[in-house]
Amino acid sequence: MRDLDSTLRWPLETDGWAHTVLVGALLVATVPLVVPGVLLAGYAVRLLRAEAGSLPAFTDLQSLTRTGLRATGVVAAYHLPAAAPIAAGAAGLTSAYAGWRTALLVRPTSVLGAVDPTSLTAAAVAAVAGMALLPVCGYAATVAVTAYATSDDVAEAFAFGRIGRRVRSMATLRAWLRASLVAVGAGVCAAVLGTVATAVPGVGALLVAAVQFYGGLVAAAVWNAARPAEGATVDAPCAAESTGADPA
Repeated sequence: MRDLDSTLRWPLETDGWAHTVLVGALLVATVPLVVPGVLLAGYAVRLLRAEAGSLPAFTDLQSLTRTGLRATGVVAAYHLPAAAPIAAGAAGLTSAYAGWRTALLVRPTSVLGAVDPTSLTAAAVAAVAGMALLPVCGYAATVAVTAYATSDDVAEAFAFGRIGRRVRSMATLRAWLRASLVAVGAGVCAAVLGTVATAVPGVGALLVAAVQFYGGLVAAAVWNAARPAEGATVDAPCAAESTGADPA
């Protein structure tokens, strides 16, 4: 893996980087419109397919959209185990709050009895459990999207045997943690910049989006460089590694 300085600077050493970062920043800034998010997902797949040191361009938008839709579907599917308990917990908490509000307005003396403690606890536990699963789902989704990107076959993203072996690989986990650290660092920098740039409406938001997109480029490079190559034999999971067992 390249040293930290070259890893941070590599997008600036590619042709057309300014145009690519500008387009990426505009897409990040307009993600709530949904379509930009699909295009960014398609671009992420291009990054996963790109050779080291090369920066893909935002060209052939039809192909980018198709790829983005597939990648978005993979990510959504892998987040269902977290989304389901979060949705159930949120619904339970909302219902409990509505009941409490109604009791407060109609019969203030019955507020304490308006909420079932068991249901409230179950809803809170479900929501917390779902949120705790989000990083795990995000890790598995990253591995699955990478499998799709390298094979150009969505079915590979759901080849659970191979995906499971890669998810349990310590080398894959370390690569994901490094890339995640870069993404978190970019998010922190963007937040600080956003606080400073609030005095410049529009431009400040675009600068924040540019930092987030640039951080994503670097994180993708870290992931590509550190993860085991597709088709390579992955190392043993943590349990086997700690007992000295042979790699699977």
